Amino acid sequence: MRIAVLGAGYVGSALARAAAQRGDTVFAVRRSAAPPSSSIHWLAGDLSSGGIVGIPAELDAIVLSVAPSGAGDAYETTYPPAARFAVALAQSTGATSVVYTSSTGVYGGRDGEVVTEASPRNGAGPGNAALMQAEDFVLAAHIAHATVLRVAGIYGPGRDPRARMSNPQQLPQRGAYWSNLAHRDDIVAAVLHVIDTQPLTGVFNVADGAPTLACDVARWLAASRGVDPSTLEFGNDAQRSRNDQRVSNAALCATGWSPRYPSFREGFAVGL
Repeated sequence: MRIAVLGAGYVGSALARAAAQRGDTVFAVRRSAAPPSSSIHWLAGDLSSGGIVGIPAELDAIVLSVAPSGAGDAYETTYPPAARFAVALAQSTGATSVVYTSSTGVYGGRDGEVVTEASPRNGAGPGNAALMQAEDFVLAAHIAHATVLRVAGIYGPGRDPRARMSNPQQLPQRGAYWSNLAHRDDIVAAVLHVIDTQPLTGVFNVADGAPTLACDVARWLAASRGVDPSTLEFGNDAQRSRNDQRVSNAALCATGWSPRYPSFREGFAVGL
């Protein structure tokens, strides 16, 4: 297949490598130029302004995996314009599949509720309105297979959350909120699965499917270091987590995808 990865950052660059490894022709766009590669066509450009030099005239699939470059209105100036560019590129190149990696953050705080793809979105929270605008633009486009993957907390090689989650004094709500994670490699596998499974369209959550209270993650990490978990003292009562919910991955699993790291335990043990 001829695949364009728009936003070749942490997840996108891993996706580009995985797609090239299996024999796809990959065009990966990032803000700055990457070292020459014999297997990936690296392109530099700003998706918000368009005009990426080197994009081929014909493509089969487009993956939009961008991240904001700064604070303030960075979400608004990144996600909606990038979504418009991705849709326009699909229409001009004949790509029949567009996959956009959004965030489970669009559900907002749910006080421990289980959230599925049918759960209402909540515009509150940093960047959620821009994320939802981009989702709506992709799903409303006249593309044969438009898919939104709402991704839980991303971790993996080079992005290790263990130090943060080991500190009981810094966890919001004394750690009494639900943590949902997705390993980078499972996200990559989900994107490729969606591209390969036609017609697979709509919205899917990408998470390991094992929501865990943050305080229990901290206790597990303590035990793995030989520290008695009962000695941990949790603080930070005042701060609340923005995403206190339990993310279901059942819909995506029903299509044949399954996580290689089905909980933080497997991921923290070998996936970092």
